[in-house]
Amino acid sequence: AKSGDTFPRDWLKRDNFPLIAGFLGWTIPSSIPVGSYEGASLFYRLNESIADQFSHFPTGPQVNDPFWIYMLTWHIGLFLTLTLAKIGYEGRKEG
Repeated sequence: AKSGDTFPRDWLKRDNFPLIAGFLGWTIPSSIPVGSYEGASLFYRLNESIADQFSHFPTGPQVNDPFWIYMLTWHIGLFLTLTLAKIGYEGRKEG
């Protein structure tokens, strides 16, 4: 870095380990069946609702369709886990 340059140019730090670990850290637990989904998993319910939506493809899901809850819950959990994995991994590397 230049002497007057305070912003690190390699801020992304292209290391795939935290992304893979974060993805598996969310996908595996979300695939565990739970009672609140009547013995199914969040991942199963999401895929089931996607398949249901494909059955009437040109028409999108209704506003009150459970697809939105499954989709938002799964993706918020995924991106939160990915973010925390990246922060934790980089923090541990830097000490």
